Amino acid sequence: MVLKASLNKIEELKRNIEELETALQNCELRVKLLETNNEHWKEHFQCSQGQIRDRDHIMDEAMT
Repeated sequence: MVLKASLNKIEELKRNIEELETALQNCELRVKLLETNNEHWKEHFQCSQGQIRDRDHIMDEAMT
């Protein structure tokens, strides 16, 4: 009887480990996605800054 209970507990722990591994993999994928999105927004931000600098330069030229 004790052996059967121990085997059941081991199977339960194995399922828990599998669930945790799956959750970890999902979190790792989310992190990669967020890092990719962050890089995209950094590039977009830098492009916008360049456009603002160009606009400011053109307006400065027009004022003089």
